[in-house]
Amino acid sequence: MDTTPELVTLEPETGIAIRAKVAISELPSFFGAAFSELATCAGDKVAGPPFARYFTFDPAGVDVEAIFPLRAQVAVTGRVHPVALPGGPAVQVKHVGSYSDLGLTYQSIEEWIDDHHKQKADVIREVYLTAPTVPPTEQVTLVVQPLQA
Repeated sequence: MDTTPELVTLEPETGIAIRAKVAISELPSFFGAAFSELATCAGDKVAGPPFARYFTFDPAGVDVEAIFPLRAQVAVTGRVHPVALPGGPAVQVKHVGSYSDLGLTYQSIEEWIDDHHKQKADVIREVYLTAPTVPPTEQVTLVVQPLQA
């Protein structure tokens, strides 16, 4: 597994999201329900792969937001809300393997930020480039940490 960070520039994007605080063990069911609900709301306006933003991640629970990027606005209902994400510099790592092995990827990003004297601009994102049904050894997740300019 390659955990080499890469400096990139994010484009601003808009989307729709569902945010919740859930137990770590409930993350798979949260994402299944949230991404299904977002897909229904987004219709044919999806602009890229789904992703998550993690606001807190501790034993008491995970404050997480499931997001679908959009190429056009859609009407939102229920717990779905619009989001606007700014562009700018970011560091990212393409993680190939199980979600349970993401710790090394997060660690490599933290070390890169320290080594390059950068500051975080927003919470970290996980962009899911493969479906969760793909065997764990073949799962591809892009881990992205926005940085201050």
